[in-house]
Amino acid sequence: MAKRRIYEVDQRERYSMLNDFFKMVAELKTHKDAANFFRDLLTPSESLMLTRRIEIAKMLLEGWNFEEIREKLKVGYNTINSVNRWLYSGFGGYLKELKRFKSKKEFQEQIPTSEWAKIKKKYPAHFLIFNLIDKLKR
Repeated sequence: MAKRRIYEVDQRERYSMLNDFFKMVAELKTHKDAANFFRDLLTPSESLMLTRRIEIAKMLLEGWNFEEIREKLKVGYNTINSVNRWLYSGFGGYLKELKRFKSKKEFQEQIPTSEWAKIKKKYPAHFLIFNLIDKLKR
């Protein structure tokens, strides 16, 4: 696929395509649907890139400094700085979801694993992010 610069695409067309994408993601009903969708959509390197951004954001929220993150994840300062900027100066999505994920993870740790799996299976839309992350870990 030929790479196009963001400003080469009309702003209305860009927003329309993004809106369609976000609607498609929001409509994913099950863990399997989400996993298959993202496996088909993303290359392995794109998947890794996204998961590393999330890991960087989690580490920043936990108080890790740039050097510690760079050494552990083998990423550059520019990547860490970009994630840091998006985390604190973006639209709030990163921060909101990571905080929600952390609180659900702490809640999850209080529930036996077998029960947690049943709950996630019964309510896949409620646990979409957890289910996506579980798949990415495998």
